[in-house]
Amino acid sequence: MRLLGHLSEADIRHYVSGAPSEEADRHVRLCVCCAQQLAVAAIGAVWWERRGPLGRLVQIDNSRAVEQLLAEIAREQRRDAA
Repeated sequence: MRLLGHLSEADIRHYVSGAPSEEADRHVRLCVCCAQQLAVAAIGAVWWERRGPLGRLVQIDNSRAVEQLLAEIAREQRRDAA
């Protein structure tokens, strides 16, 4: 069995995007260091926000969040210009 070194940043990006290789998946199960790096990368890649009356954590789609912020800024600029 071939021993892997620690995962590279590219390996971690692939893993977080949902396309891990079988070797990377096996390595993360055994290597605490890489598992921690993967957890930090995954938390940074996904936005969570508390919503609703119970304040439950929900996953926020980054692309929609950016579009919503841009639309909000555009509305404020139009209101200020009027």
